[in-house]
Amino acid sequence: MVKRITRRHLLSNGIKTGLGLVVLKNIGIAPRSVLAVSQESKSSERFSAAFQRLDEFIARHMNELGAPGMTVAIADRNGLVRESQYGFSDLKSQVKVKSETLFEIGSISKSFVGLTILQLAEEGKLDLHKPVSAYLPWLKVESKFKPFTTHHLLSHTAGLSAVPLLMRVAATTLRTASEPGTRFVYSNIGYVLLGFIIEEVDKRPFAESLQKRVIDKLGMSSSAATITNSIRERMAVGYGPLHDDRPFPFKGTLAEAPWLEVAEAAGSVAATGRDMGAYLQMLLNRGAGPRGRIISEKSFELFTQPVIKAPFRGEEATYGYGLWNSSVDGHTLLRHTGGMVAFSSSMFADTTAGLGVFASVNARMSGYRPVAVTKYALDLLNAATNGRALPAAPPPPNPPDRIQNASDYAGTFTAPDGSKLVLVAEDQRLFLEVEKRRIALELAGRDRFIVKDPHFSLFVLGFGRDKEAVVEAFHGPNWWANARYSGPKSFEYPKEWEAFTGHYRCESPWYGSTRVFVRKGQLFLQGEQALVHVTGNEFRPEGDNPDRIVFDTRVNGKTMHMNYSGLDFYRTFTP
Repeated sequence: MVKRITRRHLLSNGIKTGLGLVVLKNIGIAPRSVLAVSQESKSSERFSAAFQRLDEFIARHMNELGAPGMTVAIADRNGLVRESQYGFSDLKSQVKVKSETLFEIGSISKSFVGLTILQLAEEGKLDLHKPVSAYLPWLKVESKFKPFTTHHLLSHTAGLSAVPLLMRVAATTLRTASEPGTRFVYSNIGYVLLGFIIEEVDKRPFAESLQKRVIDKLGMSSSAATITNSIRERMAVGYGPLHDDRPFPFKGTLAEAPWLEVAEAAGSVAATGRDMGAYLQMLLNRGAGPRGRIISEKSFELFTQPVIKAPFRGEEATYGYGLWNSSVDGHTLLRHTGGMVAFSSSMFADTTAGLGVFASVNARMSGYRPVAVTKYALDLLNAATNGRALPAAPPPPNPPDRIQNASDYAGTFTAPDGSKLVLVAEDQRLFLEVEKRRIALELAGRDRFIVKDPHFSLFVLGFGRDKEAVVEAFHGPNWWANARYSGPKSFEYPKEWEAFTGHYRCESPWYGSTRVFVRKGQLFLQGEQALVHVTGNEFRPEGDNPDRIVFDTRVNGKTMHMNYSGLDFYRTFTP
């Protein structure tokens, strides 16, 4: 049970005043909080009620998620206003998150890269609109479009792949799928290339450049430009799904994730909440840090310019040079999130109000990012600043088995071999009937469900529609249709494709495993990604996508190796 944290609780547990800090002791799940003394009386008076609301929400939010630990930093134009820590940095040893605990901030690192690139441009070492090939002559690019530039890489408009991360770009031929500057396609590969460009023009390793030009200049003394073994003992232990080869259910079981060094510019920074307060302060002061400007006012305009429309988690927004930019209720927001193998982060900076929030959780849970925390914190702070009533906390999420349109999916679906799939809807819940048992389904996205049963655990159960009516169901290679389905029920495909089907695993924890199978005469990756045959053993993802998938090394009628745009996957003989 979560205690309600009141000012009396905090006072009775002791407040220690030291050099420039007020420290509130950790009380169970309550936060360990630090406020800057120079702003203590002002912040306590203006934000104390907001902080209490925020702490109560975070305690509830973490319990709802099953999150192990969290760090949160709040800053204004004068600097850090508050940092707070929650939960555990190490569940096994029950070590709590501390002020000095490092968290991987993921793709929020991209804005650090953007700042470094703009510094180099200011110094005349780099032309943002010169083809990247001028700086990286070794780069192999196959394209029918004009060359892409540093500007295109910064804004995710180069037309490159959206593959999560690619460490071996130097040994791989990249492909572009669209004219540079015309489409936003979030591409980590693009930022990996920016790291190489920084090394080339700054004549030193990327990590040193980022450290000296941004991190040290901002006084982020505990943070690191790259994630290496040398900082591991200061890092929170990261957690991820116990099973990395299947859909992750609501509040699924977490396990300690594999340790991974990360030196690529797409997401390499590890930071404390306190240090991220300094970073937020710089953003709120438009490039001016406590030790001087990071970039000029003119360069900050470039840094945050709206280059191309790019929704931020479903909201209307634009992307600049490493940050999303949007206008919400007359306020300009700079935002980004970050996802790593075992960390999830979010950063919001309201440059109109001069307030910013950073939050990071030491776990990866499907597509989760702590956006609810940063957004609610900013809403609370803005309300307190303007003397308005504090907003209520976001409502708890609906139970995952609460499905408002459950009746859409009810009925009997039949496979080509005559086997049946029977679904029953009752009281906004959807059940799969299996051998006189009823299994409640959990919502996992539009027309997608998780079935907590060993026979259905490897894939989501999905449904297809025709004119908004549900007409078919699928689960991995299996397919069923109901009475409303009017399409073909038998499908032909080259029998040599059977050699490609099976379970493949990549040695990198970024990618885990994937399963290849045939459904409705088409080859699929892990249930959702349909593949289009190019030639021979080569395929590409369906849609406007430059990636290529090649199968090779056949043994006993099965291919042993799959290469996905430079990533190696090898057959494993587990189901």
